[in-house]
Amino acid sequence: MSKKDEELTMGVTGDKGEVVFKVIVIGDGSVGKTTLLRQYVEHQFETEYIPTVGVNILKEQIEVNGKTVNLMLWDIAGQPQFYLLHKVYYNGANGVILMFDLTNSPSFTNVNNWYNELIKYGLDTVPVIMCGNKADLRGERKIIEPMAHSKMEQLGIPAYFETSAKEGTNVKAAFNKIIQLMMDRKKFN
Repeated sequence: MSKKDEELTMGVTGDKGEVVFKVIVIGDGSVGKTTLLRQYVEHQFETEYIPTVGVNILKEQIEVNGKTVNLMLWDIAGQPQFYLLHKVYYNGANGVILMFDLTNSPSFTNVNNWYNELIKYGLDTVPVIMCGNKADLRGERKIIEPMAHSKMEQLGIPAYFETSAKEGTNVKAAFNKIIQLMMDRKKFN
């Protein structure tokens, strides 16, 4: 399938006014990508950490401005042994949620590496938002909001959310923002 064909598959309006968007969620292992997605789709929080192997795909359907939006949410493993698969997983993405753990400084430092990987794989024009997760762990916090905003501005990312998959804080707001950015970009002409 050519790149043009893939663009026609994702992010288009179907006969019934339905839209399909592929959103990839990336970041270091154990930053909470899976729990954030499960909170958004299933309204659940899983306390046991089970690393993602390769990729998990969740689906969510919502209504936006009278259009049915089908989200294909790709939870991509952040462990180094899966890096070679990223190019395949990133292919055809319409939006990106780039995550780090507010209690883990290396995961914040690695945001640059994840962003550079997006550029490497041709996703430099795709909408990206950044989420600092585990905001509920206030006493363990290593990354303060001004640091995250500085990184966001440095990378040219238009939005940043401090999320808690455990408490549900800003989860819906983050997804609403990436959906809005994808819808604005598509314009459905």
